[in-house]
Amino acid sequence: MTTYLKHQANWKAHQFKGYSFEEIKDIFNKAYKQVQSFVPMETRAEGSQVEVRSSKRLAEEELQQESTKKQKTSEDELSKEDIQQMMMIVPVEAINVEALQTKDDLVKLWSLVKERFSSTEPTEDMERSLWVELKRLFEPDDDDTLWKVQRYMHDPLAWRLYDTCGVHHVSSARGHDIYMLVEKDYPLSHTILTLMLIAKLMVDVESEMPNELLRKIFMLANKPIR
Repeated sequence: MTTYLKHQANWKAHQFKGYSFEEIKDIFNKAYKQVQSFVPMETRAEGSQVEVRSSKRLAEEELQQESTKKQKTSEDELSKEDIQQMMMIVPVEAINVEALQTKDDLVKLWSLVKERFSSTEPTEDMERSLWVELKRLFEPDDDDTLWKVQRYMHDPLAWRLYDTCGVHHVSSARGHDIYMLVEKDYPLSHTILTLMLIAKLMVDVESEMPNELLRKIFMLANKPIR
């Protein structure tokens, strides 16, 4: 049915995303009926040709509108219940990055580290580690080897939000960790985004911050893959 719609009604593959079998079947029946009732122009009078052509165009426009509306609903409109299903309220545990206290502390620390190493390279292991982690938080780079580690991160994942500092943390059973600021976008793979949603976001309390984060990750995970 989807193959027929692509060839006969000018549908694209990504437009079927989010549709159930029954919905596709209903759209297919409409398109099939329109195509079957189409009469070649050379067999009809001029007035009838215009009428048939207009009917076919209207049917295509109706199908396109249904597709656009469905796609917008599935990607843009998340209800409160939808968000709650992607979230788990779990008491905060010990944080293994001492710098993650409050957002102000984190910003001040990054400013101090940038100033300290503006003209010199960090030499000590602890200095270098701090510099790398903070740079990843505030200045994400696609070429950073951290993002290549994603191919080795599989289910099960743990996804945790520390709302006092606005940082969310993804960790794998193999010991891989990714720390990210809530308001920034990072080069996460589609696989990791999907696994994050499956794992559910662990939070201390329900608030607007985890809601907005879940909306953003949901939108990124449902973006068409190019």
